[in-house]
Amino acid sequence: MKLAGLMLGILGMVCSCVPPGYQGTMDTARDIGRSLPSGMDEGGQPDEAIPACSRLKTQPVKVRQLYEDYYGTILTSDRSWLNTPGGGYRWGIANEKPLSMAYFAAYVKPAGKYARFRARIYVDKGIKDKLYFAFRAEARDGEVIKNLAIRPGETKTVDLDISGVKRLFIGTELRINHDTARKIVIGEPEFYTCR
Repeated sequence: MKLAGLMLGILGMVCSCVPPGYQGTMDTARDIGRSLPSGMDEGGQPDEAIPACSRLKTQPVKVRQLYEDYYGTILTSDRSWLNTPGGGYRWGIANEKPLSMAYFAAYVKPAGKYARFRARIYVDKGIKDKLYFAFRAEARDGEVIKNLAIRPGETKTVDLDISGVKRLFIGTELRINHDTARKIVIGEPEFYTCR
């Protein structure tokens, strides 16, 4: 009994050492829209450490100079192209017509000026299997920065380190069993850097 009391006393002393403002700071950052971990993998874990920033330098991918089609995509702010069951986006990259074997590919161009890229990706529920997106540095056969699997009908957040990358290739794996993709959307893509 004395041992249990001693252990509780030690635990109380350790807990009292945590700075009182620590949790409040995290809540404040979340409330004012700072970049905190939000991308989750299939297991519900953050897909990587996303930096908490007090200030951001952002560049939305909204203009042609920051985008290049590789196969079957358009950069648009037309909400009819960007509506998904989970909501709509103000700008994004989408397929302009149904895509055989669900092949979708585009470049975004940070020009080495930004540290991170983020977006939300939606895959239509009519696709027969998971789509595997590859994010590659500089070219479609460049170094793989990240691979991301998205199930039919699912939306996932991606937030990844692109430090030094001039062109970021985003493309799906070409597979016969995918059938035809009616809608794939990369919603509100943007580059950012913590300052």
